[in-house]
Amino acid sequence: MKYLLDQFVDDVGRAIEKYGITVEMQWSLGAKLQKLVQEGGDLTSQGVESVGSTGLSGRILHEDPKGRFRLIVAQFPSGEPTPIHAHNRWGLECGWSGRERFTVYRRIDDASDNSNAKLEIFSDHHIERGDLGYWYDSPRNIHRQWAEGNQPSCVVILMGGDGGRDGIFDIDQGTFEPS
Repeated sequence: MKYLLDQFVDDVGRAIEKYGITVEMQWSLGAKLQKLVQEGGDLTSQGVESVGSTGLSGRILHEDPKGRFRLIVAQFPSGEPTPIHAHNRWGLECGWSGRERFTVYRRIDDASDNSNAKLEIFSDHHIERGDLGYWYDSPRNIHRQWAEGNQPSCVVILMGGDGGRDGIFDIDQGTFEPS
């Protein structure tokens, strides 16, 4: 029996109820997201078509009616890193196609002065089909990603809340611009 989108959505709800919004909740969903990518059919044709922040097409697979999470398919262009940005909540992703570089940062200043924002790399790795990437609630909710190679990367992303961005960091200038 295949593991389908509705089953995954139910499992996310159960994990949130069991663990609350915790790292353990996120980790409990990693293997399930991998299973969805492997068995859930063509996720790039399910849900509602959308255009992501990169300008490439994507899909909204599910928006939790209670506002707890959102599940999307996103594409990232080759060689064009997203800005270093923070989402207002946790997230995890699983590679669908292509090869993506995924870098997570941690803010190491006290966040009291956005003109003096300091970041350090928390994790930096590649994501291919079936591989997982995580970001957590603040201060480890800052990341960027981009496709490596000649084609876009495509990932399935589970994000806490509505998936909105908190803002963008300029690592060279040491600044943070809230959304």
